[in-house]
Amino acid sequence: MYYVGIDVAKRKHSMAVITGEGEKVIEGFELANTTEGFKVMLEMLAASGVTHENSKVALESTGHCSNAISAHLVVHGFQIALGNPLQTHNFAKAQSIRKVKNDAVDALALAQWLLLQRPGCFKMSSSEAAELKSIARFRTFQMQIIGDCKRKVIAILDQLFPEYERFFSDIFGTASTAALLRYPSARALSRAHIDSLANLLKSSSRGKLGSELAIRLRDAAKDSFATNAAVESQSMALVQLLTQIEFSKKQLRAIDKEMKSLLDVAATPIATIPGIGIVCAATILGEIGDITRFKKPSSLVAYAGLDPSVFQSGEFTGTKNHLSKRGSTFLRWALWIAADRARMFDPAFKAYYAKKRSEGKCHKVAMTAVARKLCNTIFAVLTRNTEYVCPVAG
Repeated sequence: MYYVGIDVAKRKHSMAVITGEGEKVIEGFELANTTEGFKVMLEMLAASGVTHENSKVALESTGHCSNAISAHLVVHGFQIALGNPLQTHNFAKAQSIRKVKNDAVDALALAQWLLLQRPGCFKMSSSEAAELKSIARFRTFQMQIIGDCKRKVIAILDQLFPEYERFFSDIFGTASTAALLRYPSARALSRAHIDSLANLLKSSSRGKLGSELAIRLRDAAKDSFATNAAVESQSMALVQLLTQIEFSKKQLRAIDKEMKSLLDVAATPIATIPGIGIVCAATILGEIGDITRFKKPSSLVAYAGLDPSVFQSGEFTGTKNHLSKRGSTFLRWALWIAADRARMFDPAFKAYYAKKRSEGKCHKVAMTAVARKLCNTIFAVLTRNTEYVCPVAG
C-alpha cells in the first residue's frame, strides 16, 4: 500500500508518496493546479507503481483550494482522507525539533500522518455532498449580508428617526419597510400626507394598519429628536440597505428551493430526525460528506468541535473544560440549531435535556449534551441508512 500526501495551494500543489514501511517513493513533486498538471501527476504515480487500487491520498481540509483536485481524484477512483489542519500541523511539528516549513515537508508529513494515524478514507460523493456543502455555505453568506444590513439600518434610524422603532413590532416587516422606503427619515415623514401614509400602511399590512398609526407616526416625526446632519445621504443609504435586504431575502427563497431539490435527489433519512429541517439537513450532510470516514460517533462529535478540551499535567486534571470548537463551524451551528428544536419536539431529546437540567447543568451545558446525543443519532441513521424512530423516553 502507498500513502500519498498532497499539500494544496491556489496555483500549484506539492506531492509526496511513501510505502507502508515509510520509505520515500516521491518527495517534493510539484504539480500545477491545472488539467495538464493533474495528468502529469497521474503519470508520475503510474511510473512509480501507484494506482487508485493500492494507495490512499491525504489532503488538508483547508477550503476551496482542494476542491478541484479532490474532485478529479474521486473521478479516478482514489480514496481520500481529509485531515484537520490542526491535527496535521501538530503531527508535522512532532516529527522534528527543527523549525522547517515548506510545501514539500508538509506533503511528506501528510503522507506520514496517513500511514501512522490511519484515518477513515472514503470515495467522496462529490456530486451530492459538494453541492449541498456549497449551497449551504452560500446561504450562510446571504444570511450574514442580511444581518449586516439590518445592523446598519438600525444605526441609521437611531439618527434619522430614533423614535421610529416604538411603532412597529418588527421594523423590517412589510409595512415598516414600505414606509421607510417612501419616507426614509423623520423629516420626510413629518411632511407626509396623512391619507397617502395611511393608504401605504393599509395596503402593505393587508388592512391591519391605517390612519391611526399614520397620525401617530407623523406627530412623532414632527417632534423627533433626530439629527439634522447628513440627512439626505443617510436617507439614501437607508433606502439602499432596505432594498438589499429584500433582494437577499428573494435570493434566500431561491436557495431554499434548490436546497430542497438537492435533498430530494439525495434521498437521505436524516430529515426524519426531529429538529432537522431543510437548511440544517443540507448543512449537516454537506459538512459530513461520506459518513463512512467516521469510525464511530465520537469521531463525528470531535469533527463538529463538540468534544470537551482536555487539560492534564502531572497529577492535575482540569475539571472546567470548554468545548474544543476545533471542528467545522458550520456543522456545529447546524447541530446546535437542530438540537434546540429536537429538545422541544422529540420526547427522547426533551427527556434527555430535562435530565441534564435536573443534574444541575445550565442551559448551555445541557444543550451541548443534547447536540452530542444528536450526533450519535445522525451517525446511526446515516450509517444504517434508515429512518429515525423515537425511542421510548427515559
